[in-house]
Amino acid sequence: MSSSAGSVSPPESRRPGRGSILLSAIGAAAVGVVVTWWITVAQRVTVQSDADLANVRFGFPLPWITQDHSSNPFAVYPADAALRLSGRTGIPYPTTYDWLPFIGDALIWGAAAWVLGMLVLPAVVRAMRARSGRQLRSLK
Repeated sequence: MSSSAGSVSPPESRRPGRGSILLSAIGAAAVGVVVTWWITVAQRVTVQSDADLANVRFGFPLPWITQDHSSNPFAVYPADAALRLSGRTGIPYPTTYDWLPFIGDALIWGAAAWVLGMLVLPAVVRAMRARSGRQLRSLK
């Protein structure tokens, strides 16, 4: 049997296949959706007056939820308004959703997650391995 028949390139020189790239893109898209939702729910929007309460916009960097908080004015301004998704308080918060900015936010956050997971993290790991290799060689 010849030595070239069973040769496999070392792991460092392998490039990710289409399947792994697609899987990483799907994972990054899922992360983008989760991060977009979490940021929107956790976000507080500062309102300066009663007039601002009619159109409080949530989502970052692209606002995609607009709520009318005018039925619940604050006593002192500026104040922070929070997204209300349930009617627990008995106060109505008419809400509109704009799905295109939601998709944009998810793509932005998903791309950031992909860059971190597929480019930055591997570069950091390679740098750490190279550093520890140099340290081991210097100890010998």
